[in-house]
Amino acid sequence: EREREREREVRCREGVELHDEMLRLHMLFIPTIATYFLPLLPTRAATRAFPAKIQMKSPLSFQAKIQMKSPLSRRASRRKRGAVAERARKTGTVVMPKTNEGVRRPFRYLCVLDVEATCERNQRHFQHEIIELPVVLVDLETLSFVDEFHTFVRPTANRTLSQFCTDLTGITQEAVDAAPTLDVVLVQLHEWLTLHSLETADADGRHNFAFATDGPWDLNFFLDGECARKGIPKAEYYDKWVNLKQLFADFYHCPRCKIARMLEHQGMRFEGRLHSGIDDTRNIARIARKMAQDGCTMYLNEALPAHRKSAMVQALTWSR
Repeated sequence: EREREREREVRCREGVELHDEMLRLHMLFIPTIATYFLPLLPTRAATRAFPAKIQMKSPLSFQAKIQMKSPLSRRASRRKRGAVAERARKTGTVVMPKTNEGVRRPFRYLCVLDVEATCERNQRHFQHEIIELPVVLVDLETLSFVDEFHTFVRPTANRTLSQFCTDLTGITQEAVDAAPTLDVVLVQLHEWLTLHSLETADADGRHNFAFATDGPWDLNFFLDGECARKGIPKAEYYDKWVNLKQLFADFYHCPRCKIARMLEHQGMRFEGRLHSGIDDTRNIARIARKMAQDGCTMYLNEALPAHRKSAMVQALTWSR
């Protein structure tokens, strides 16, 4: 028993001595390591601000990129705008929009357009055809509504409207049967623009007006898609437009939303029938006018892809 006790005491002494030796070595080498390697490590603020790929590079490369600001993705930008709007809603504060004072307006007139097309319930690959084409002309200098263009359009691929389409848009079969086809309507719209001296371009090929839509669908999918399928020529001023939905979100620091929600954000209410082409267009024109009143400068922020632009139409002559 005494021998076992002495062995335990020896082992304890050896363990304490080993621990003391390791502690001594630890205290000896840590300052040396810190002296050599700490200057090479990024600061805590820089570690949070930059991704891991930049941190893993050499010190010189890291210092070269220290001034770079990592851009936000589109989804992160939407989240940021939504967070700002939500904080403003909870606290009761007003988020002031970005003003563009001193920025030259690229055009004076805005042709607000919102088409209606044939549709069917629960059919993803339905071939849409335009059945209503309204335009409201807005003067961005006087902030007034100058004129309106409105016509129904007769479809040619599927001439019978579904009951779902009639219930949604309010457009009857008799109205489209008595209407002109899309190629004739585009000629009539061009003549209406000529009546207001808007169809001519300056020496640089720029027009004093631009089309504006609530999103990319009207000119990108409905009009361009149908003209491509049917071989209908269209003017080049349909190739670029103002996406008011996106411009509204950027200007007011809020998520993209529908027409009624945009009107509520501006302190207004929807007037007319929802999904009626002319009523939707008039309400979108009201949104555009209020944005101009608040200091927003309208500019072309969306366009067709380069291979789909209507360069060939420049050689065509519009006739009655």
